[in-house]
Amino acid sequence: MRIKSLTTAFALAAAWGVQAHAGVDPLTQIQPPSNEWTYDGSNPDQIIEVPSFTVPATGVIDYINSVIPLEFEEEKWVKAVQFIPGDKRVLHHLLSYVVAHDGQNEGMIDEASNDPRREFLEGYAPGKEYATEFPENTGIKVPVGSALRMSIHYTSFGQETVDNTRVGLWFADENDQPELEYHTYSVSANGAERLHIPPGAMEHEMAASHVFEDAIVLHGFRAHMHYRGKSMSARVIYPDNTQEQIINVANYNFAWQPTYRMDEPMVLPAGSRVVVEGLFDNSEYNPGNPDPTVPAVGGPQSWEEMFIGYFSYTDVPN
Repeated sequence: MRIKSLTTAFALAAAWGVQAHAGVDPLTQIQPPSNEWTYDGSNPDQIIEVPSFTVPATGVIDYINSVIPLEFEEEKWVKAVQFIPGDKRVLHHLLSYVVAHDGQNEGMIDEASNDPRREFLEGYAPGKEYATEFPENTGIKVPVGSALRMSIHYTSFGQETVDNTRVGLWFADENDQPELEYHTYSVSANGAERLHIPPGAMEHEMAASHVFEDAIVLHGFRAHMHYRGKSMSARVIYPDNTQEQIINVANYNFAWQPTYRMDEPMVLPAGSRVVVEGLFDNSEYNPGNPDPTVPAVGGPQSWEEMFIGYFSYTDVPN
């Protein structure tokens, strides 16, 4: 499997090597973006203001469930989306979904649940600094009467601050709308009853799997763990029991959680099983570990743990 972000990184590293050999400091060649909105140099077609929130200096903050009506008079297809956090020091992550604006969107979202009543749009996490562009001829469909539902997780850091996050949406032209809906499916082993890491464990193993009943075209993958996450990989077991590696995030870092997009999408036939495997480091040798002397259990807060692999895909074109 070839990953676009890795391919780009290798090319950039090679170019930097040439510049360094020529006596040019490659860091001086980096130019800041000319626009905070990074998709194709244009401003979004729609900017959604997330309700401002005052994050206290200390304390535990419950997840926020925010529902914003999308008052479109006609169906839209989202071809790109970007999140600009108001204060990235406190925005732990944000997940957004397209839902029906029907008054049935109360309560906290279970981020590991694949609820058919909502369609995952995209999310913000550390390392996702730029716009997400969906693959050619794909997108997220927004029917008339929809709303944007967001699960927002803030963490305090010793200073009170106000977050005013914005969401930018770019739409496909009416005469060039996608043929395929872009979906995301989460494969997880979450919760205190499933995720329990002994104190001091350096390579605690976890795994989860899912069988896709219908054929899909796999476009990308994102790993999500908290501070004890060490590595995560994904593979597919085909119906004939042959296997293929999808991705190996060998050095997971909570501060770098991009969605890895495949240069060449994989067709997974009906009945294929995807397997997510990972390691956690709950030892004193993990500098990010909140407390290596206690068991780490599954839960939504940062000092707890999560284990989720997100698979991005479409149906197989006709």
